[in-house]
Amino acid sequence: QMTGVEGYVESAASGLMAGIHTARRLLGLAEVEFPPVTAHGALCRYISNPSVLNFQPMNVNFGIFPAIDDPAVPKKEKKAAYASRALSALPSYEVR
Repeated sequence: QMTGVEGYVESAASGLMAGIHTARRLLGLAEVEFPPVTAHGALCRYISNPSVLNFQPMNVNFGIFPAIDDPAVPKKEKKAAYASRALSALPSYEVR
């Protein structure tokens, strides 16, 4: 909870991100910023957003992702649409 996240997966993810950022800084490489449509990006956006009132440590959940407001996407297919959008946002990121 010190990092603003709650849960084993979220804690491991925040530790991974801290390690990636530290290594890249030491190597003189640019920071990696995951898009807010991904789980990493949505969680980072939530925990670093100063406009969040009554902050509580957070698990990854669909409520912190940017909404999919496309009425053409049926409710039963929303979660798959979130996953598809996140995966399509990742190929431009290469971590070395």
